[in-house]
Amino acid sequence: MNRRDFLQRLASLTGAVVLVPSIHACGGAQGSDAPTSMPSASMLAPPPAAKPADWDAIAYNLARGNAGAIPDTYLADVNGPEGENSHLGKHLPWLPTVESGTVPDGFLAIMWGNPAVGHAQHPNAVRSEANNFEGHWYNWIRIRKATAEDAEEVESGYSEWPGTTESDNGAYAVFGGGDITANAGKDTIYLAALPADVQSGDVVRVWAHCLTHGEYVDYLTVP
Repeated sequence: MNRRDFLQRLASLTGAVVLVPSIHACGGAQGSDAPTSMPSASMLAPPPAAKPADWDAIAYNLARGNAGAIPDTYLADVNGPEGENSHLGKHLPWLPTVESGTVPDGFLAIMWGNPAVGHAQHPNAVRSEANNFEGHWYNWIRIRKATAEDAEEVESGYSEWPGTTESDNGAYAVFGGGDITANAGKDTIYLAALPADVQSGDVVRVWAHCLTHGEYVDYLTVP
């Protein structure tokens, strides 16, 4: 299926918004863990639990963003000629190679915007007039095993940047070490909690929210 067909199919989906708790058991569609199409539900409902066989992160997030998951103020950039690499791709998760001991047991090290595939790196910024004093970072990351069977989903929270608060269950590290605020905060690593039913080699769904630019979804394989 080409991207145009994929987008046309996604654009035709309708339904109600579904809110998801921080930690819960999730059911999914019956059958294979790799469905070949998106479920018949709202684009703003929880994304597919199992990774579809024809998964296209750019197409899915573009369609979901235009359905309301990305603020209207950012849509011109996302839909523009540089949208894929400079804006949408910038918000997709990837797994950096980190030194041993950087990642606590039970956590996953995530960055946003993989330069190895041509995506711009995601910056992070403190609350300021430039971002309406909301800040610019990912304030929550939800991870669950990518399976159609029941699975736990865990949400990691980040209420501040460049540091977290005592109430947060997420944490930060710095790619290559050094000052987390250097390089426009692009070297920030998000340490996100993994559900107890996830182990090395599993594919997980990563669903996260950027304070400035909305929600994004993709799938990663746990190292």
